[in-house]
Amino acid sequence: MANKKHVSDLPETMITEVLIRLPVKSLLICNCVCKPWLSFISNPNFLKSHIQRSITASPSDPILLNMINVQQLGFLASEPREYFSYPTPAELQQQQRQRRRRQLVNQAVDDASRQDLSESPLQFWRVALPGPFQMTHFIGCCNGIICLSSYNVVYLWNPSIKKYRRLHFPNPQRSITVTVGFGYDSISNEYKILRLVYLNRNDVVPIAKVYHVNAGSSREFQGPNLTTQIYYFWPSPNNIVVNGVLYFDGGDQLVSFDLHEEVFGLVPFPNSILRKRSDIMDFEGSVAIVFESGTGVDLWTFDKAEFSWTKKFSIEYGMYDLDIEIKLSCYLGAKQFYGEKSLNGNYFVHEILYDYEKKETKYYGLREKYVSIYAASEESEMTVRAMLEDSIVPVHAAFRFTETLVSLNGFEPVEDSRN
Repeated sequence: MANKKHVSDLPETMITEVLIRLPVKSLLICNCVCKPWLSFISNPNFLKSHIQRSITASPSDPILLNMINVQQLGFLASEPREYFSYPTPAELQQQQRQRRRRQLVNQAVDDASRQDLSESPLQFWRVALPGPFQMTHFIGCCNGIICLSSYNVVYLWNPSIKKYRRLHFPNPQRSITVTVGFGYDSISNEYKILRLVYLNRNDVVPIAKVYHVNAGSSREFQGPNLTTQIYYFWPSPNNIVVNGVLYFDGGDQLVSFDLHEEVFGLVPFPNSILRKRSDIMDFEGSVAIVFESGTGVDLWTFDKAEFSWTKKFSIEYGMYDLDIEIKLSCYLGAKQFYGEKSLNGNYFVHEILYDYEKKETKYYGLREKYVSIYAASEESEMTVRAMLEDSIVPVHAAFRFTETLVSLNGFEPVEDSRN
């Protein structure tokens, strides 16, 4: 009788080809099968290969991750109404007019939101912020690790493996500090956090502080002249990492930061534009922004080698109400952009998905999900609904996500994570 062969007897290349195709949840189960598999999956070379395959596959099968701040909703719902300042009679009258117009818009949006998204190439994921991360704001996401910040504390969190690390940064007295970016330097195999420190309120030339996560070291030097101070709050700091370079919005210019060389660059925006109609985005490997000009609304990409902007195509939403605005937040892949629709540029109305090839806009609503995941009394639920209707506070960030097994030094389990 032939000897039975164990799966571990298979050639290593064959095991790699099988395991590398599995999602993170399946690999976490495989970790428990046997010690050889645990050792194999934990090997740095396998982890790098799995990340690379996930990144390569994501453009055709992208994940839109909605990260919901349930704690912030609960905090606001429990606060007395006196916590908020009361509007003046003129402001109240204006709000009433806008609210009525929004109700009409929302009714149309609710009808449109019944559109079938089952054929969409996107995967729609949702995760609630765990308890330790309450009152933080989203900085960025790299290789499946989400960076969150709250004053002088930064959290690095991989929701796929439910682990995180807390980093505390002492700030100079009376200084203004903002965390502007998080990214991965593939050359030195190092994750880096970039922070800007303004010693005075009128400073426009900050002190740059770069923290190396794996090494536990930091570097400090003078930053660029940004012409204005930068403040970032929930939900988006408006930064991306493309080909090892961090880009963020410097107001009237694009600011770059090479994550390996650790040097800044300043990029002027195109001369013909009137205003930005999107966040800074990674569009198929290029930095991209939607600009409004005298001729329309167009997507422009920046060529680092040529140090120039190129108009790629026009954005056509198919809506002609001048009070309605759409701002794109990120490019997901598979021809799909994610963005938000607002009334008069102030009142949030709905999330949208825009297919630039089909020139098609679809509505993607989460409003009822916000309410349903917040377990509260009937009175508090009514308060939450009212807050969402009035858009008093943003309660989520949405972005393209790639699930990975990356676990950094100092990672520890996080509790209270509801997926």
